[in-house]
Amino acid sequence: MAYADYKFYTDTYKGTLSEAAFGRLSERASDYIDARTNYVLKNSIPVGYEERVRKCCCALAEAINSCESGGVKSSETVEGYSVSYVVGKQSSSEQRMNDTIQLYLSDLIRTVNWI
Repeated sequence: MAYADYKFYTDTYKGTLSEAAFGRLSERASDYIDARTNYVLKNSIPVGYEERVRKCCCALAEAINSCESGGVKSSETVEGYSVSYVVGKQSSSEQRMNDTIQLYLSDLIRTVNWI
């Protein structure tokens, strides 16, 4: 079960993903949170962490969506339609996910070395 629902995503987090996309991605984001926190939130979220965990779930859902759609945009031109993506270590999926969870749950996550 996802840590954030679509109502929280649109009303509080102010996200723009469709309900179907958020439903799918929030489940994956929640799995990532569980893995990185050694499943300490699975049974109960500590008092004071509820909103942080929900926001993290929303941010990770958007990060996953961005990674699936080609990565982080570095620039975009509308009239001549030109899109550029960041290339290299900074745009890696692992780094983007790590940066996102670090922002919200740095005091709860465990260190993972991705190979």
